[in-house]
Amino acid sequence: MEDFFDQEKTKAFVYLLAEHDIGNKVMISDDQILVVYKKKRTLFTLKSIKSLKTERIKLLFPLVLGGIITPFAFLSFFVNLFYPWIHLTAIMLGLLLFYTGWSGKYSFTIVFKNGDEIHHYLTSISNNLEAFIDFVNTQRLKVSTINAPLLDALFFELDKKHEDVFFGQKNVNQTLFPIFGYTYQQLHKLGKSISDSGIICINPVTSGREIKFHFDLNTNMMRPRLEGPVNKDSKINSAKNP
Repeated sequence: MEDFFDQEKTKAFVYLLAEHDIGNKVMISDDQILVVYKKKRTLFTLKSIKSLKTERIKLLFPLVLGGIITPFAFLSFFVNLFYPWIHLTAIMLGLLLFYTGWSGKYSFTIVFKNGDEIHHYLTSISNNLEAFIDFVNTQRLKVSTINAPLLDALFFELDKKHEDVFFGQKNVNQTLFPIFGYTYQQLHKLGKSISDSGIICINPVTSGREIKFHFDLNTNMMRPRLEGPVNKDSKINSAKNP
């Protein structure tokens, strides 16, 4: 575990509870992930993490307590008929505790390669968080069933007439940038193909520009967003990598 996270190298981030809640968020760089939960910072290296996930976790204490109170309160109702409201209240309390424990709580969970897990309890799971987890698992942790030579490439969809602007060979067109792109998995998920007309494939390493991921409301995905033109040399001929 490291002690320092360079926020300038952040590739993507998401708020855990509410928008702009800086006391509960997750940030990721090329080799680290920073979790800020209830204003407490915890930093991990990506090489120690197997995957991220969301889940509902049952709460054992109210589950067990409710399971004990309910049958005893129900039995006492028939054994002692005096003060029925006390018995009914105890029964309802036991059922409420049991239901609370059984329903559980939402959790943002980090799964480590050694089998350990860390849970961060949440009131709800947002689309932003689900998209962030999908991005981290597929693009940073490589938790994917897809085996393709273009797994690390990025794809952008634009008209042929804008290609010179895209690669910086003409003045920057402010109507073109910023532009959202796709990862290889996102293309397939949306039913698109690397051979489709207008799909430009680039190598982000040689693009000459830092490309960060942002949540896109139209697709509910954490997509790469380009703020300006990239190097012409970063273009990849996808026809050679079907």
